[in-house]
Amino acid sequence: MASREGPTIMWTMLKGKKVKSNDGKDVGEIKEVSQNFLRLEKGTVKKDKFWIPKYVADAYDGKVLWLLIDEEEILGKYHHGSEPPGDQYARDFEAFKTTPYGQKATYNPDSDQNVRVVEEYKNVRDLK
Repeated sequence: MASREGPTIMWTMLKGKKVKSNDGKDVGEIKEVSQNFLRLEKGTVKKDKFWIPKYVADAYDGKVLWLLIDEEEILGKYHHGSEPPGDQYARDFEAFKTTPYGQKATYNPDSDQNVRVVEEYKNVRDLK
């Protein structure tokens, strides 16, 4: 189980930081932080925009925010032009907790305001 104990950083401090999926793919840069979501943009001319829920974030390593999910799921599920409604966030979060990714994570009461910080992030990609 992924531990959420230890140092944390406020979500708002991550604006402009890179985001990578659990398979090591670059999925964009954080452009906006809302109460429940992070707006990512990827590309230079025609930018892809994603609103990903905060609960899919695993950890911040000082340079990159790492997600619990892979690039394919991000592209298929979170490609939105505008922020999804708050009631959708609550429903999706409950459903996510039942997935293999969601079952591996532990969520602190302040996870809507902070994400854990790790110095040497280890993920599935490191085991290959």
